[in-house]
Amino acid sequence: MSLSGNAEALPDFGVFIFQAQRITSLESSMFIKALTILFLVAGILGGSGYFIYELYYKQKKLDVVEQVAAPTPTPAPTPNPAIAAFEALKPTLGQNTIEARDAITNYLTTYPDSPKAADVRSALGRINLVLFRDPTASPANALYTVKKGDSLDRIKSQFKTNAELIYWANGLTSINLKIGQELLIPVVDTSLVIDRGASTVLVTNGGVFFKEYPAVSISLTGQAAKGELEAKVADRLARKGETRVAFGSKDYAEADRTILINPGNIILRTPPAPTTDGSTPATPHGIVLSPADFEDIYALVKSGTPVSIK
Repeated sequence: MSLSGNAEALPDFGVFIFQAQRITSLESSMFIKALTILFLVAGILGGSGYFIYELYYKQKKLDVVEQVAAPTPTPAPTPNPAIAAFEALKPTLGQNTIEARDAITNYLTTYPDSPKAADVRSALGRINLVLFRDPTASPANALYTVKKGDSLDRIKSQFKTNAELIYWANGLTSINLKIGQELLIPVVDTSLVIDRGASTVLVTNGGVFFKEYPAVSISLTGQAAKGELEAKVADRLARKGETRVAFGSKDYAEADRTILINPGNIILRTPPAPTTDGSTPATPHGIVLSPADFEDIYALVKSGTPVSIK
């Protein structure tokens, strides 16, 4: 009986095994599904987490790094060679020698746009003025020894120049000459450049820079105020009141002198004399120069001297 009982129990055991295998298979399938779902969830959450990291955390971290990191140093500006050359030239600027003139001329040729160009041109003008009166530095100028019967008028006719230029170049204080006196007879070929923007009057001699003069004021009208203009010195006038005064006359020293330029009806002059009541006189029309600067230009120009206005 026990054998038959065992024989009858075998099918039940096989069913059990089959069911166990089925359960195991179902559990494996569910495990795989769960694992798949887990991977999907992890992928979704991981992507969201990465997005959040990139969008917020990483940016915040970069902000912190930028705040902590030292700022990028600004590159030092490239040194201007014109400034270094000017510093080397400084000791030369105070000298009144041919060597100084040549060195300064070379500087202006090499660095025409130097921020120190105005200072250098000022020194060159002073040097040129000194050397102009030195026969060894300006060999084009002649030397003349005064003879009996000479006068400035006679000498200027002999050399085809003007008496005022001889008077100015020799620093004379009187038109009376002495026998044996040595005079410098300048030879000039001047022109003027009036720069309205820079408010300067430039004198060239033989086409070369001679001296630049700052204007006290420039007030032009008509064609001269509109643009560039080529003109000439029309006349050099000396008046006392309404009367024209000749060079050498007793009233000449007190005469009001002007330089007339045409076309453009431009007048070069000195500032007006102070008023008797102490008030400031109105600025006159034309180009106003200091008395010392006007003295130079008045002597250096003549009727027909070219004038450029820019």
